[in-house]
Amino acid sequence: MKRRKRMVAAVLGGMATVALVASATGSGARPDFKMAFVTDIGSLQDKSFNQLGNEGRLRVQEQLDIPTRVYVTNKAEDRLPNLLAAASAGYDLIVANGFFMAEHLDVVAPRYPNQRFVGVDVTKFLLPSNPKNYTGVVFSEQEGGYLVGYLAALTAQRQGGKQVISAVGANAVPAIVKYISGYIQGAKAANPKIKVIANYANDPTFSDQAKCKKVALRQIALGSQAVFQVAGGCGLGALSAAKEKKVWGIGVDADQSYLGAHMLTSATKKVDRAVAKVTRLDYVYRLTGQVDRLYNVKNGGVGYGKVSSKVPAEDIAKLNAAKKKIASGQTKIKPVIKF
Repeated sequence: MKRRKRMVAAVLGGMATVALVASATGSGARPDFKMAFVTDIGSLQDKSFNQLGNEGRLRVQEQLDIPTRVYVTNKAEDRLPNLLAAASAGYDLIVANGFFMAEHLDVVAPRYPNQRFVGVDVTKFLLPSNPKNYTGVVFSEQEGGYLVGYLAALTAQRQGGKQVISAVGANAVPAIVKYISGYIQGAKAANPKIKVIANYANDPTFSDQAKCKKVALRQIALGSQAVFQVAGGCGLGALSAAKEKKVWGIGVDADQSYLGAHMLTSATKKVDRAVAKVTRLDYVYRLTGQVDRLYNVKNGGVGYGKVSSKVPAEDIAKLNAAKKKIASGQTKIKPVIKF
């Protein structure tokens, strides 16, 4: 637990102060190129993080006409064996999905210096060995969180009643912490009277919907008018609670508006685009390691999905104005705040 807390502190601290860049060298696509994608726990059909990453794999497989493979991580103990299996199978590029892959990437990447490794949500600062063949993919989740928090607070203000909204996280991993931190800041910016309840379901599997539903129901009982799920497959339980109690639900990573009319919007994180992009870059140029690639509002890496038709045009205009201020740098959002 102490090790995990140190890892969280390192990534949040590093990302708050360091400019993240992308780099590639060399040229010439290779006809024998092949790519592997290693999921984290939480299911390949989590309708969120893992599913998006795999969609990116499938897209680039078709676009480049290259062989790819997905290695599904069913439990925490599968992370290292899956990475080793992909590396030993000779895949030129191995993309590992999720913060908890960090310590395993730090072991595997140096052993296979002629292959490239990418960690989604794993900044290079989490790999003490600093391997030359490693590239991190990181997102400004706080910006997406800010936008949906902004809209949720405007909606609560328009509806009247208790000025309360909430967020349900699975665990205190950096991406989730940043999402919720941004959500709170956006809500306060739109509606200073709003109260934001934020709780963790403490679900290490990221798939226990009952845990997230229980937390969401408790938040709704305290007056929450909108529940933001930041918990992968577990979070589907929170959105189920929102539907059941007839309050707004807010999705995460993927656009989850298809879940029903109770969905206000979703904080989107283009994991699929990032996976496809780094694969194309490595295919053509061969990625240079020891850098992070940053995805944010400005470059379209994070944002918000479809907005409910019940939201008035006036509020959507305010939301778009807030988005433009983030993209221009006029609005600065802290990646982590106390909550």
